[in-house]
Amino acid sequence: MVSEDVAARVLSYIRHQAAKPPEALAALVADSQRRLLDAFAACDGDAALRAPAPGEWSMRELARHVVSAEHGVGLTIERLSRGESAAAMARAGMSSNDGQASYGSLLERLRETNARLTTIIAALPAEANVTLTAAHPFFGELNCREWAAFQRVHDEDHIQHAAKIVAAVGA
Repeated sequence: MVSEDVAARVLSYIRHQAAKPPEALAALVADSQRRLLDAFAACDGDAALRAPAPGEWSMRELARHVVSAEHGVGLTIERLSRGESAAAMARAGMSSNDGQASYGSLLERLRETNARLTTIIAALPAEANVTLTAAHPFFGELNCREWAAFQRVHDEDHIQHAAKIVAAVGA
């Protein structure tokens, strides 16, 4: 759970970044995506299956989450920017269709998802709908640009998360 103070600070950051032009916002997200992929690359396939402790995610489980969540964020940004409801957006979390995917194939899917998302963000129209919002569980209602900025926050959080897992499993 995120405290109200932390949520307010993060939301302020998201709104500040969301005011940037789409190309600049896409570059910020691409940078965090690259660093997150580097964090995943620090772990080999065998170590990626080990969780640091019971009930905690392994690197493979973290990769599954990131792919699924980022896919949902991309759909949300696209729909909101066109003035469509994002009520049917994919829920962040674990995707049911990748339960048997190898770590390597998950990282390849992440690269593809990254490229798609940065393309979506860079292509946000000048007249993108910023009045329509979709609810985030911690940060409340976010418009399409704010969802794009949120992706950087999500990546940054998981860069730290990945580093902790790698350190704990000795990858």
